[in-house]
Amino acid sequence: MNEAYNPDWRYNNMTQTEIEDHVKARSSQLMSQTHFVTNNQGKRLKFKVTDKDIEHLVDDALHRAKGVLYISDLPALPDYFSKAVFVKTEKDTKKYVRNVLFHYYQIDINGRTLFLNFREDRQRRRTNLHSITTEIKKATS
Repeated sequence: MNEAYNPDWRYNNMTQTEIEDHVKARSSQLMSQTHFVTNNQGKRLKFKVTDKDIEHLVDDALHRAKGVLYISDLPALPDYFSKAVFVKTEKDTKKYVRNVLFHYYQIDINGRTLFLNFREDRQRRRTNLHSITTEIKKATS
């Protein structure tokens, strides 16, 4: 892939907040519906995408997954959820955090491999699309 290619050139002179507002306006399907991904055992993980999630995903596109995840990919994410491949589930390892799991799924957007990270809070019965990365960190022992 040509590293100089940037489909997000139109966002170059915008602040991160302006970009977030623009993405939110273009992401009605992403934000208004309940979505599903399926794990290896056929269990469906149900989730929603909120305003805060969009802000985090824009940050991922600008920093953590820059050059692999583009801002222009975000409104089209629902097209990839049905093709997401389960990778693994991990417990949250932060101190004092209970009943929180992270589920990782791999997706392919036009030949670019990305990982969806879902945060499931079992106590609050809430699951959200937490982040999108280019790799999954190895567990530390």
